[in-house]
Amino acid sequence: MLGPEYLAQLPNALCSLWRQVEDDILRDIARRITAADGMTETAVWQAQRMELLRTVQNDTVNTLAKYAKRSRSEIRRLLTEAGTATLAADDAIHRAAGKDSVPVNESPALLDLLNAGYRQTLGSWQNLTATTAATVTGELEQRLDRAWLQVSTGAIDYNTAIRRAVDDLADGMKYVTYPTGHRDTLETAVRRCVLTGVNQTAAKLQLARMEELGCEFVEVTAHEGARPSHAVWQGKIYHIGGAVTLDGVRYEDFAKATGYGTGAGLCGWNCRHNFYPYWPGISVPNYTETRLAALNAKCVTYGGKQYTRYEISQMRRDLERRVRKYQRRFLAEDAAGVDTGPTAVKLKAARKALTAFVQDTNGKQDEGRTRLQSARNNAILKETSGSYKEITMQSIQNVQPFACETLDAAGSRALANAHKKLLLEARKVPLGVEKARCYGLDMQPLGGYYTGEQAGSVRISNFSEPYIAIHNHPSGLTFSPGDILGFAHRDSMQMLTVVGNDGTVYALEKTAATNSCLLKKAALSLYDAANDPSLTRQAIMNLVTHFLGEVAQYGVHYYAGRD
Repeated sequence: MLGPEYLAQLPNALCSLWRQVEDDILRDIARRITAADGMTETAVWQAQRMELLRTVQNDTVNTLAKYAKRSRSEIRRLLTEAGTATLAADDAIHRAAGKDSVPVNESPALLDLLNAGYRQTLGSWQNLTATTAATVTGELEQRLDRAWLQVSTGAIDYNTAIRRAVDDLADGMKYVTYPTGHRDTLETAVRRCVLTGVNQTAAKLQLARMEELGCEFVEVTAHEGARPSHAVWQGKIYHIGGAVTLDGVRYEDFAKATGYGTGAGLCGWNCRHNFYPYWPGISVPNYTETRLAALNAKCVTYGGKQYTRYEISQMRRDLERRVRKYQRRFLAEDAAGVDTGPTAVKLKAARKALTAFVQDTNGKQDEGRTRLQSARNNAILKETSGSYKEITMQSIQNVQPFACETLDAAGSRALANAHKKLLLEARKVPLGVEKARCYGLDMQPLGGYYTGEQAGSVRISNFSEPYIAIHNHPSGLTFSPGDILGFAHRDSMQMLTVVGNDGTVYALEKTAATNSCLLKKAALSLYDAANDPSLTRQAIMNLVTHFLGEVAQYGVHYYAGRD
């Protein structure tokens, strides 16, 4: 027997993994859309469009390949653990009835069932992900064609069309296509595939063991929040092989009553019900009519009305989907270099509404569904080196102004003071954690300090007006590929600076001569090259050094040291 709680959390790790895959693909597409040269005349645009679609398809295939091995091993682990757990629980019931059995690893028949379940579940998942590259490319193609039509007819300007395309992809892009033609997200598909595959495999093991020991009755599990079509048969005892009457008690047919063996029934799509072996005259029922009635009752008060746990769970899922919607928008807009401010406000409001609902209904929030994923290498400001230096008073004194086009002499002194204050703030957090802050071109702060959630990186907001972003590098080294990519793709970011923990200052500055399209393409090429897992940190720094040495050709100024 597998309990509802066990089944509910079963696919969480894989769902989190494939949610990250979704986010990686979405960010890559958003970056590449904004790196295009604009939507020019038809012939040129069609060539650019085909190249973009080809690149995205190849990138998607490569991203999927990176996660395939981890998924295979995780699916096998889940099936093995679930199969062992369900038979251990069932065998305890059989022993109480005087029936002994061999362990699953000593039964060739049961091992064959377990391996067949693994092959079927893995095969179903691989068949779905085999459609991902084509599905994603098709989704992107639709948005590109719509954006080009809007721009070419003068309905909206290019920047607005790009913003709408990015938001639309974030809100509605699908990643897998079922044989029926239905499309869905990777997260939803993996939850359905793994939960169903594991539960069905466990059920087959249980039924094989029961047949081996001569047990003909089962008791189905029950839980709060069951969908109405399942609530009618949960928690009851059934007979395998047809309805029977025993000692004056009628037992309905197991498969006919519960729909076992069908997608909509017991152990079907996303079902968290399982069953126990039941020995009449020996076993004691786990569920009484009173207990079942309580599970299905309208027992939750919200907004002055009464709801069942199922109704509350559906309301919570709606709020979780809203949070996820704005998370995806934020990630896509951030990668595209457009203003994330409005979306950040909506995301905060959606999270607040979800938290309030969970508290009001005495529920539990599924953090896995609403956590903002942070890609390993995609933080907008991320260190390349992990060799960190302590911040001393001498470090702070080392910070000096430097001459630039964006600021006059007074502004440069204000920027130097901002760097010193940033190091003072960075001394308050553990070594390796980065701090950041953004300023207008008048050197007035645009909000407070940002603190990195993990060592070596920090995420900042984007702004519609021109601004300067500053952050510290605990290593004292120059910009990372992620820094450069963020600077290139955020059109309003006039200047990006790094102040090392040793007081060394580096800066990238856009000018009137900056060629944004070339800069974005070059930054993306650097980022892609640096993400090669075979490269050492020194090799990555060599790529960065070469890029910075030639950045002037894009109309960008690079300042290094304390000059």
